[in-house]
Amino acid sequence: MATRKLGMWMVTALVVGNMIGSGIFLLPAALGSFGGISLIGWIVSAAGATLLALVFSRLSRLVKKSGGPYVYTREAFGDFPGFLVAWGYWISIWTTNAAIAVAFVSYMTLFWEALGDNAVLSVGLGLATIWVLTWVNVLGVHTAGVVQLVTTVLKVLPLLAIAFFGLFYVDVSNFQPFNASGQSPFAAVTATVALTVWAFLGLESGTTPAEHVHEPEKTIPRATIIGTLGTAVIYILGTVAVMGTIAPADLAG
Repeated sequence: MATRKLGMWMVTALVVGNMIGSGIFLLPAALGSFGGISLIGWIVSAAGATLLALVFSRLSRLVKKSGGPYVYTREAFGDFPGFLVAWGYWISIWTTNAAIAVAFVSYMTLFWEALGDNAVLSVGLGLATIWVLTWVNVLGVHTAGVVQLVTTVLKVLPLLAIAFFGLFYVDVSNFQPFNASGQSPFAAVTATVALTVWAFLGLESGTTPAEHVHEPEKTIPRATIIGTLGTAVIYILGTVAVMGTIAPADLAG
């Protein structure tokens, strides 16, 4: 029986869902000590991510195989460089999964206080979450795509609500001083870019299941660009809303 392929919405959800993770929930606090200048860091990171999205869009048209960065590198430079990229990509994915699991359990303590005091319980919840999502992926690409679409909508809607309604409560004084880091403007922007660029990891996700995508030469480029730009807008507006409604000292804490 033929496997059902991923459509435009599922691939876009794959791109957006893999970018919007723990970063947007953790970064406003991390950026609080820098002040309003951190917004410039977001803009620089967003511009760089958009350029990378254009590169991956072009590569997806040239190489219509599953594998994303790995297969592009192997096609261009051979097996060994391809192996190095696959190895590095694999390490980045499982370390990111660990970071997301920690963030998930940390936020769940708001609803389940015992997680903050019971190490066995918190570790068990983190591992169970990882294994449940692994099981979903084992069921097939289309099933994983459906789950990805649903979970992406569930986390994007609250973020959009915060970004929209929060703008009505922004206090401009919360962005003063504009550079609260005590560093030079260049050093502050460089530091915030180093923090924010991590939040864009995953923009290449649409290229990975290329052979399971409907009309990949059209779908993947569009989904990659739309997903990256949409995520950048959510990140920037969300950060403005959060930093504008919470005093810097409280946010950094």
